[in-house]
Amino acid sequence: MKLLLERWNSFLNEQKHSILHSDVVSSVDRALQILGLSSNINLRSFLIEIAIMESGGNPRGINKITHHTSNPFQITNGAFQFTQETWKLKKMRDRIFKNAKMSNPWNKQSSNEAKGNVTMGALTAAMWILHQLNPSKEALNATIPSSMPERAGLWKSIYNTEGDQEGKAEYYVRKNSL
Repeated sequence: MKLLLERWNSFLNEQKHSILHSDVVSSVDRALQILGLSSNINLRSFLIEIAIMESGGNPRGINKITHHTSNPFQITNGAFQFTQETWKLKKMRDRIFKNAKMSNPWNKQSSNEAKGNVTMGALTAAMWILHQLNPSKEALNATIPSSMPERAGLWKSIYNTEGDQEGKAEYYVRKNSL
């Protein structure tokens, strides 16, 4: 019976962590390419770390991040809708439409699509971050800290919700150091 329960728990955990970490990294790279921000290595690191923090795990329970749950950037309907509407992100939305060769503009996409498509999730997360760092002007680029502890503080202040019990900068550093 114990073996059966262990197999069932393992199966459930594998279903929960169904996205490979390498797919998340590739999606971050593609999102930055679409936005014309491939040279922003600190933003790249920040997006990957956010995905690890928000959804990273291992279906086998080993202390190494190998997979992610669905919606790895934990995109909310409100955040996605914000990226569709704010004037500050218009140039980014235009870049997405042009560079991703989308059949519909960003503001015609659904939040469910953004949550279910890792690259769209990375695009949404990038736009949210860049807006938060440039709240009073058009968001095209931003200075992201180069050290993980500084990015942990930034994640805590602009990305993580206050209701998250594990949402401490120290946990961010620890989980991203696995």
